[in-house]
Parts: sequence; C-alpha cells; structure tokens
Amino acid sequence: MSSPKPRRGRARDDRLARAGGALLVCIVGLGALLAPRASKHLVLFNHSASMPIGFYARVEEPIAPTLVVTVRANAVAPEAAATAGFDGPRDRFLKRIAALEGDFVCAGAEALLINGQARARYFPSASIRPWRGCRRLHPGEALLLGESPDSFDGRYWGPIALDLIEGRWRPLWLFHQSQATDTEP
Repeated sequence: MSSPKPRRGRARDDRLARAGGALLVCIVGLGALLAPRASKHLVLFNHSASMPIGFYARVEEPIAPTLVVTVRANAVAPEAAATAGFDGPRDRFLKRIAALEGDFVCAGAEALLINGQARARYFPSASIRPWRGCRRLHPGEALLLGESPDSFDGRYWGPIALDLIEGRWRPLWLFHQSQATDTEP
C-alpha cells in the first residue's frame, strides 16, 4: 500500500495541472484563431489608433449605444476605401456605436452633433469631405464613431444600415488607450 503524497507535492501537482490546463486553453484558442477556414473570427487585433490598440473578442450582444462593432470598409466608404487601399475582403473599420434609431444627428459646420450635443469635430483633410445632413435615424440605422480626433468614421460616411455590421466586440487585451478616450470635442 502506498503512502499518501506529502502536502507539498500535492500542491505542486495542482499548480502543474492548472498550468497545463491554461496552456491547453491557450493552444486551443490559438488554433481557433489560426484556423484558415473559420467563417467568423473570434478574436480581432486592432492596430489603428482610432480605437484602443489591442485584441477584441467577438460577442453576441444586442446592438446598443457604445458597443464596439466592425463594418467592411468598402461597404460604408467605398471610394475612400479604394483610394486608401482598404477595399479587400478582410479590411474593416472598428468603431463604437454613437447613435441609433430615434437619435437626431446633424453635421454642423465644425462638429457632428447627436441630439444637440457636439460629439466629434472634423479632422481637416483636403481629400476627405465630411458627411453633410441633419436627420433623425430610422429603425435599422446607426452612426459609428472612433475614439481619436482624426478617426475616419461616421463623420465622413454618415449613418449606416445595421445589417452592414459584421461583428460585435469587447476589448480583450489592450496595449494602450487611443489618443482620446471619447469623441467629445
């Protein structure tokens, strides 16, 4: 009959088992990320400073204000996407929902207003013209904004149809915050 392991050995075995389990989870997660035929990516790396740089996890949450979403660049801004070379099937914009059905959006002379509040100023650019218009968003529409002052977002392409949203995301691991924490002027 074998004698029970000393307490110290059991604790070491428990630590090894936990570390092994964590390693297995990481390997399975990495495999899912690298699966070449995956129809939906589960993790997205954002490298643009218009939103906090880092990894975002896909979520199945209802569309709501402040939710981070992705849209295909060539679906929301085809001319600008083609000019900038962002017209490939994997090129997307990661933005935050700033306005939804019933919100009143207005492109003022210097800033974009949502329900009468200035939410984002325009970034001077000779090649990109801001969206112009004032209207209440219809059912099935949203306005998307980035978090940096120079983000290429709804200030320039206007409201979009919700069916153009291809993913919903939550920050998973961020390297640093973007230049601005919100789009307030």
